[in-house]
Amino acid sequence: MFNDQAMMWAISFLVVYVAAQVFVARHPRFASYSPIKRSLAVKVISLAGFALAYVFVQMGNSGI
Repeated sequence: MFNDQAMMWAISFLVVYVAAQVFVARHPRFASYSPIKRSLAVKVISLAGFALAYVFVQMGNSGI
């Protein structure tokens, strides 16, 4: 019905998203940001982090 690794990828995105939230909440660089900018920063960091993780996993699976 769907990819057998879909649950793994969904959980891994959730982990990356929570890690980005913790990073933005604790890092002093983001202390002066408004709540909207913090929310946007979390989304950008989590999307970029997940994309990098996906690329690295796919490269590892293809044998490059």
